[in-house]
This record gives sequence, structure tokens and C-alpha cells, in this order.
Amino acid sequence: MEHSKPSYYITTPIYYVNAKPHLGTAYSTVMADVQARFQRANAHDVKFLTGMDEHGEKVAEAAEKNGFDSPQAWCDSMEPKFRDLWETLNISNDDFIRTTQDRHTAGVQKFLQVLLDRGYIYKDSYDGWYCRPDETYFTETQVRHHEEERRAKGMDAADPEHPLCPDCDRPLERIQEESWFFKLSAFEQPLLDFYESHPDFIQPETRRNEVLSFVKGGLKDLSISRSTFDWGIQFPFDPKHVAYVWVDALINYLSAVGYGAEGQEAADEVAFRWPAQVHVVGKDIIRFHCVIWPALLMAADLPLPERVFVHGFLTVRNEETGAAEKMSKSRGNAIAPEEVIELLGVDAYRYYFMCDVAHGTDAPISWGRMRQVYNADLANSWGNLVSRSLNMAGKYFDGCAPVRPANFEQATPLKEACEGIYERYAACMEAFDYSGAAQEVLAVVSAANHYVEDMAPWALAKDPERADELALVIWNLLEVIRIASELYAPFMPSVSAEVRRRLSLPQEATSNLAEACQWGGLAGGEPVEKGDPLFPRLVD
Repeated sequence: MEHSKPSYYITTPIYYVNAKPHLGTAYSTVMADVQARFQRANAHDVKFLTGMDEHGEKVAEAAEKNGFDSPQAWCDSMEPKFRDLWETLNISNDDFIRTTQDRHTAGVQKFLQVLLDRGYIYKDSYDGWYCRPDETYFTETQVRHHEEERRAKGMDAADPEHPLCPDCDRPLERIQEESWFFKLSAFEQPLLDFYESHPDFIQPETRRNEVLSFVKGGLKDLSISRSTFDWGIQFPFDPKHVAYVWVDALINYLSAVGYGAEGQEAADEVAFRWPAQVHVVGKDIIRFHCVIWPALLMAADLPLPERVFVHGFLTVRNEETGAAEKMSKSRGNAIAPEEVIELLGVDAYRYYFMCDVAHGTDAPISWGRMRQVYNADLANSWGNLVSRSLNMAGKYFDGCAPVRPANFEQATPLKEACEGIYERYAACMEAFDYSGAAQEVLAVVSAANHYVEDMAPWALAKDPERADELALVIWNLLEVIRIASELYAPFMPSVSAEVRRRLSLPQEATSNLAEACQWGGLAGGEPVEKGDPLFPRLVD
């Protein structure tokens, strides 16, 4: 298999199918999509993976509760809900994995066999705390620390027979069953050494500190099988046991690139794609991705991913009190992706959640803020610039863009504003600072809107002797629009393609963004079209 470009492998979590996709699910997916599009524009061979996590007790219970005759039938019914939303949101994933697929089963069973052969798993009896809703095990120490934190906040003591889950605060169960265990305790120091030698592995820094604290608190061996139900992947050497859903789920990142498949082509694909460049995950699954997953990979003698980017939760800003509240149906403040799409449209939806929401921490959203950002950034700034500039080009130059002037390299406020724009933008994008990247583009767009007022092309058009000056002004504006359309493309791919169409430029995004941002790329002389407003103003 020939690969002329370097690989960039990016993943979302695979999403649990006990419920349809929600705003948080879409948040992770759009975040990964923006990065995937940016990396394609930087001449990378991108593999962008998402999918569904279909095993485990919760899925079997959801199937029964919803009247399906099997967990598989339930999972099959959920797939269109995810695929349809991703298509609506213009998600450009290259692969969609399901943990019930044969390729994934083969990958999980191979991985488990490797762990056995290398002496990192053993059979014993598990007696401890288990969160059934999250399908997560907790040690006595974790449960005790959580109870101490609750009491320190003045909360009532939990029932000692049913202490509360450190992650979701729902009652834990005491379970006893035979289980296969992974020697997680053996990797406490190797993990700490790895974090020290790879300080960028966990981002942002606050999440890295959280993981360091957890690992320094001591690691205990981890139960990685269940024998009380059978909806899962069987251990190849012990069919009475199925893989613990979280171990099963993590291995999808490998099975999606050929791990477990036979033949040279699969081996070449693993070699080309692994390790992944970044896993995008929510803060609720940080321990799985930043502790358990790297330890499992170490045990299997496989490279670790380059980076795990951990985002916070979306909360809802109470428009009356200003307080940030957890989103929930019981509070009546839950927001579905479809509701936001109906208000903003797809591209503005993507822009708002990527460019106005802080990704490393919990971030409040509100309908009022959505309207404010839409009107200020998109309707009044970007959309207005495109509309007025294309209108003037068509009006003053017989429906065409002026031909690139001989003096196009002449110093102007817009040429100056665009100097170094790619480097500033790319640095933000690589760091998942999408807000910073968008602000760089918006600054150029704002400069262009000010330039219109300062240069008053409508006045220049009245003086035939200033025709060359008018041509330079309009060309400058269209050149900014061309560059901004490339930089906005990862966030708003459809609108950017439409802008390029109106400029008679190729609608597909560039594969050399640095070159596309160089001043002087617009040859001009081609028809332009004002068209309908890209972002009609929203009114309350």
C-alpha cells in the first residue's frame, strides 16, 4: 500500500448505544471533524474514526426495555441515528466502527491473547464496588475518597451498604464473581515515567495534573472480564468470560486500522496508522484513555498514541440567573442538536460550539449567546463582508472580479493583516484552540470591513481617473475573502465552498493551506455572484 502523505489518525470516543446521540456526543464529533479537516488541508493522509460501543450490560438492558428481541437488533436500530446526525452535521469521518463487527472481535481477541502470552492477565475472584449505569469498577480507596469529598462539601453521608459512584453519584453495588484481571499495578511507575517524558500526552494541563494525581495515588489490578452475562466478546482462551466493555471499547482504535486481521495489507495499515496522533475524549472517560489504555498498550508492547485531548462538559447558562446548570431533562433545560441546527443552520452550529466554547473546561451555552455570536461574527462580519464585496465587484467590474493588479503586492492594511495569518492560525488549531484560530480569521474579516469604510469604493467609482485604485481596493477585499474562506473551511465547510463558488474558485478545500494563505492567489477576471445572504440576521 503506497502512502505519499504522512498519516494523521484522529478518533472520537465510540459512543454508547443505550440512547440516541445528544449535544455532548455531537460536541466531541464536530471537534474531531474540525481537526481532521484542518489536517487534510495541511497535506496529511487523514483517518478520522468514530463509531458505536455496542456491548455491555447496559446495552442488553436497553434492548430488553425497548422491546427488542436481541441486543444486536437494538444496536442495529441505533446505527442510523448516529450516521444520520453525523451526515447532517457534515462530519467527514473516514470510518465508522461498530464493536459487534468481525474485524473488532478479531482485534480484541488477538489483544487478549497477547496479554495472556506476555503474562499480564490472570484469573481470580473479584469482590468490590461496581457502578452498573457506568459499567465501571471502583476501589475501596476511590469510594472512600469520594465520600470524604462529599462530606467536606456538607452533603449527607451515603448509605455504607450502597456508597455513591465517584463519577455519577448513583449507588454502587457490591459484586462478587470470577474474573480475569489485568496487572495494572505493574504500570504505575512506567506510566509516571511516560507522562514525564511526554508532557504533551494529556491536554490540557489541568487534565494532565488530574491523571498524575490519580496514578500517584496507587493503581490496583483491574477486572477485565464478566461472567454473569454474555453480551460481549468472548475470551479466546476462556469462552465463559466476555471482555469488560471498556477494555473491548478501547481496542477499537487498533482494530479499525487492521489490528487482528490477517495478511500483509492489514499489517502495513497498522504500521502506517499506529500510533494515533490524537484521541478526542470527554473528561468523564479520562482514566480509561490516559491510564488504562496506555498501560494496556505497554503490556502488549505497542506504541502509545501521541496525544489525548480532553474536553469538558457542556452546561446551560440560566438566562435569568446567569448560573451554569447541568443539562438534564428533569431541569427542563436539555437541548437537542436538532433544535440548535433549526435555529442556526449547520455551519453556524459548528462555528458556535467550536469557536465560542472553551474546550478544556466545562462550558456554559445559551440560546441568547448563540444568537449573539451568530449575528456578530457571522451575519454582521463575515456574511456582510462577502455580500458587500461581491456586490461591488459585480457592479463596478461588469459582474467579474477585477484582474489581479500589477501592484497587488503594494502595502495595504489588508495585506498587512494577512501577513503571518497561516502561522498564527495553525498554531491555535494544532493546540485545539479553535476560538483563538477563529479570532485570527475574524480579525482579518473585521479589518476588511473597516477597509471598505476607509476606502469608500463607491466614491472611487465615480472618478474614472481612479479606476486602477478602485480595482486594487476591490481585489484586496476579494483576496481577503478567498483566504478567509480557506481558514473558515474546517469550521464551516459548506459556507466556505459556497463562497469559493461565488468567486468562481474550486469549491473543494485546499490540501496546501499554507500556500493558499499566501497573498496574491486570486487571479481575478472571473464572474462573481453576490447571491443570497450567507447568514440572515436572527431576531428575537
